[in-house]
Amino acid sequence: MLYNTVMLYSRRELNKIESRKRILKASRKLFSTQGYEDTMIEEIARRAKVSKATVYNYFPNKESLLIGIVDEVADRVEELLETNLDDCPDSLCKLRRVLEEIVEASLQYPSLSRRIAWLHSDQESTLFGRWEQMTALLKKLILASQGENLLKPDADADEILDVVMGVYLIALFQWAPLDIRTPGLLHNKLTGTFDSLMRPYFRLPAT
Repeated sequence: MLYNTVMLYSRRELNKIESRKRILKASRKLFSTQGYEDTMIEEIARRAKVSKATVYNYFPNKESLLIGIVDEVADRVEELLETNLDDCPDSLCKLRRVLEEIVEASLQYPSLSRRIAWLHSDQESTLFGRWEQMTALLKKLILASQGENLLKPDADADEILDVVMGVYLIALFQWAPLDIRTPGLLHNKLTGTFDSLMRPYFRLPAT
């Protein structure tokens, strides 16, 4: 009986997680194709194959869907750091890979990501400050890179974070979504931009 109860609970939890993922996926698609203002909750529910009440159970309004989309990217980055960066020899390599992950996720839905970026800077928006989880992860990697003498230890970590976020915004607002569809192109463009803007902070090898 206990085994069956646990299995039932686990199945329900998995269904909840799956429903939430479908809702966010439907939201990203509809917000991007027909616009945030023109998308109705009913349309999101229909595309996600859930009831309207289910959508409201997870997300009480459309702005909370945007918050969910931001949090999902941050969770994706955390998962990447925990499971998929064993081939990175140092923290600077991890910083590059995490930034590439964020850029790639954002360029899949560029118009929506640009809206979120704008709302993040609007103090009247409920999205104001929602990048904190993501920027905290980036800053942690910056500090670790400084500790490994890959970035200048005496440089201001917050200043370096501003530069890294600048690289992200350049990619988001100036690059085309096609850049993520050509193998290697996004990586090469991001590497070139990152190296160019971060050069003042790189720790030069001793001669």
